[in-house]
Amino acid sequence: MPTCSGTSAPRALPFPACGGAGRRARPLRRNALAARALRGASKTSFGCVRDLGKKAVSGRCEKNGVLVSRAAADGAMGSGQSQSELADGKITESAAVASVMKAIMGAGCFALPWAFANGGIALTTGSMLFMALVCLKTLGYMFKARDAALNLDGGKKLSDYENYVDISELTLGGKGSLAVRIIMCLTCFGVCSAYLVFLSSTMVTIASGYSWPAALQNEKTMIYVMSPLMILLAFLRSVSAASLISIFGNVSVVVGMAFVLADALKNPVIMSSLPMAVPTAFSAYVGSVAFLFLVHFALPDIEANMRKRKDFMGAAGKGYAFCVLICLAFGSVGALGYGPQVKSVAIAMLEGGVVAVTVKLLLCANVLATFPLIVRSSFTTIESALGGLTTGPSNLMRTLYVLAAAFCAASIPSFGKLVGLVGGVACTALGMTVPVIMLYSVNRKVTKGSGKPIMTAFDKVFSPLILVLSAIVMALVIITS
Repeated sequence: MPTCSGTSAPRALPFPACGGAGRRARPLRRNALAARALRGASKTSFGCVRDLGKKAVSGRCEKNGVLVSRAAADGAMGSGQSQSELADGKITESAAVASVMKAIMGAGCFALPWAFANGGIALTTGSMLFMALVCLKTLGYMFKARDAALNLDGGKKLSDYENYVDISELTLGGKGSLAVRIIMCLTCFGVCSAYLVFLSSTMVTIASGYSWPAALQNEKTMIYVMSPLMILLAFLRSVSAASLISIFGNVSVVVGMAFVLADALKNPVIMSSLPMAVPTAFSAYVGSVAFLFLVHFALPDIEANMRKRKDFMGAAGKGYAFCVLICLAFGSVGALGYGPQVKSVAIAMLEGGVVAVTVKLLLCANVLATFPLIVRSSFTTIESALGGLTTGPSNLMRTLYVLAAAFCAASIPSFGKLVGLVGGVACTALGMTVPVIMLYSVNRKVTKGSGKPIMTAFDKVFSPLILVLSAIVMALVIITS
């Protein structure tokens, strides 16, 4: 699930942080990010929620690119791209595939065994396949709307609209863009709560294994114990140190998934122990999947960093396909191995041992390092809305923000349920509803101008279905959570 952006966010939750001067610094920023990547200094994680935004509610402010452009650089490094290719800040198709996978895969994957066990093997599998196809279609709608809007105004350049918030402003106008920023801020808050639950659930298993005080073996208590640390991280204005820690966190996600699979396979695989379909557990099998795959707010920046931008949809298709295969294997095997008793954070199923504890601590470090990257955009959005805050009032606001997230986490102490809520509501709105509205909005303008609509006959039939489906998903996720 997924990098958020405020007025930008996230995305990753997903999940870039905001700040800086104007748009014209973008090429320099991308080159600087690429250079830092060559020195091995950039890596962030968590495919859920990602920060992509603009700094202020009013006016035009810069995109920062801390998360997504770094994700692109990281993907380039992971795909074997040459230093000469990285030097100009551009990536090849193979690097884009790796970056898309990085945007999707993250700590949210550890809720998949729980989703399969509660939603049913067949129903969750079908939900994942269908969601991936819808994601690719709405992603295409978003780029089609952007390109058509640029064609309407020859004075606007593609290079000025390289992230989700930029595209929303171009296609929906100021009010629509403001709504998008608010949704992305809410997504950040939800992911903050989910992070606290992830940390507490994981740390409680360590506390139980080493006979720590009974109070620390309670998840709700652990949430509030972890809150002061999160508050201190919220005070950070520079995120370079957190990004460096995340290098190890990204590795821990892969290692953690491998250990969970190996541990689950030790148990007898009994198909009859799990249901094939539980329609009433809608939040489990749809919300968790949406959290991972509806990462549209993270993808425009990856496309903007490609050498051949026209190849992005092909790269996205490959990235989604690989992620579907990995998630299906991890979720289904984990659910079958652990059975109905699987925890909402699958890593918590690992028992004792130095290696297991090390993996858990690395995953916690990953989440802690990602936290300031994600919430920073929400903070800048709130501060801008309040007319700017000095350090003291700003820190007070950040403290109250984390405490509110902790209260939310303690009220819903289930990582799976929180991921389902954030994915099923906020990510569904950003990845399914908004792209269709973008397409409708631009199609109406184009039709009035040239008289030739950009929507095909299939789009006119399929896009309303997506709108209806997204409304149903959001409503049912709220009802069944």
